[in-house]
Amino acid sequence: MRLQTVIGIAVSALLLYLAARNVQLAEIVPLLGQVNYFFLALAGASALLAVWLRAWRWRYLIPNSQTMKTANLFSATMIGFMGNNLLPLRIGDLARAYIAARKENATASAMLATVVVERLLDVFAILAMLSVIFFHMPMPRWIANGFLIMLALGGAAWLALFLMRSRANLLCAWLGRLLPSRYAGQITGLIQSFLEGLAAMKSSKNLIIAMSLSVPIWTAYALGTYAALKACAIDAPFSASWVVLAFVGIGVSLPSAPGFVGTFQFFTVAALALYAVDPQQAFGFSLLHHLAQYIPVTLFGWILLVKEQMSLGDLAAIRTDK
Repeated sequence: MRLQTVIGIAVSALLLYLAARNVQLAEIVPLLGQVNYFFLALAGASALLAVWLRAWRWRYLIPNSQTMKTANLFSATMIGFMGNNLLPLRIGDLARAYIAARKENATASAMLATVVVERLLDVFAILAMLSVIFFHMPMPRWIANGFLIMLALGGAAWLALFLMRSRANLLCAWLGRLLPSRYAGQITGLIQSFLEGLAAMKSSKNLIIAMSLSVPIWTAYALGTYAALKACAIDAPFSASWVVLAFVGIGVSLPSAPGFVGTFQFFTVAALALYAVDPQQAFGFSLLHHLAQYIPVTLFGWILLVKEQMSLGDLAAIRTDK
């Protein structure tokens, strides 16, 4: 087992323990029996809608995507999310790039570059949410520290991609001289393809559209979170759903087990503590809300994976073979 996988499982186990340490499981079971499954189904539907909106946004980050079908990008995105739910090390993101490239006759490395840019847009969306929240309510110091770390890393990553894109020829020439001759051509070719995938960073129009589409994406997630709060009869304002999203956004950036088990629970309970939600109820909500997203995305992703005539083992192999 890889060290990164072990670390992820350890982090998930620790956070799950911290989230559940003051919870009496005997008191959670009655809460689960009182769930409004109509609202819980709406939460699941909102997760699927958000994935479709992600596929739509993704089109604007892919160079020469005019002929690409949003349906193909949706399929790749759904399979990628399913992969992240079931496989370690965020392999789903690699699988997403590979499947989209295969369906659209593009290069996997170029598609991976667009996935990286898209993930950075998510980071900036989470930072924007936290910025607004900071002005309306006091935040724990550790969340403020997490905000600063995400801001520094996100800004550094964006700057690095911009510099790589603007200095592509120099970078490839430098690597060509540095690497052994028998590997230089292949590796620099992959890097050149990756850098070509960053072309959207030079298109102000496409970048603005992609950033704008982040609004409906995260609104769909917020509506799903609010529906899940209603399903669990938690009396909290709509703003609580945005706080949950922002906290969980920090959580899922940490190493974790597949499906973000533990991180999702800990950061959800921490967010609802700001609204004085009972720990038992908050933990039960974290489980149900997580499952409301996990189950439909995983099942739908699996169906689409079978449609691609691929298996979960094929996705796992992408890390080493592609």
